[in-house]
Amino acid sequence: MNRRNKPRVKLILNAPDKVSAQTKLGSNIVTILCWVVYIYLWIPLITLIAWAVGATHAYDELAFVRQVGDFRELVVFYGMVVALLGGGLLLWALKEYLRFRNANRRRPRGPATHAELASHTTATETDVERWQSLRRMIALHDENGKVMGVHEQLPSAEATPPQPT
Repeated sequence: MNRRNKPRVKLILNAPDKVSAQTKLGSNIVTILCWVVYIYLWIPLITLIAWAVGATHAYDELAFVRQVGDFRELVVFYGMVVALLGGGLLLWALKEYLRFRNANRRRPRGPATHAELASHTTATETDVERWQSLRRMIALHDENGKVMGVHEQLPSAEATPPQPT
């Protein structure tokens, strides 16, 4: 059986409480950066729509700043645009917060039973229970990744730490 027919296994663990503060900060910075790039990519479409409806004043002011007074008006205008867009995003975030504030969709799964574990192997429930009590073992898998059996590995004399004298 080739790799394309194998079922995909989720390898990423969802444990947000175990993520370090540095990782969260880095993730938030990357998210903000991606949002800025995303908004920047919309500028040509917004400019096209503004041009189509005849709103070319902002472009003219941006491209041909001639006097300090015009520049001040332009800064105020852009500040109002930023405030309007930011306010819209804040209202949307508030709406989503109010919508999902009591909905905890992340629920931990209960522990797997011996029967559930055995269904993913060719062994019985009692074998799976015995495997869980082993300290060291070597699992044998078939071509599809299903556990076929287990060999108990006894600790070697080299692996034991030396005793203090």
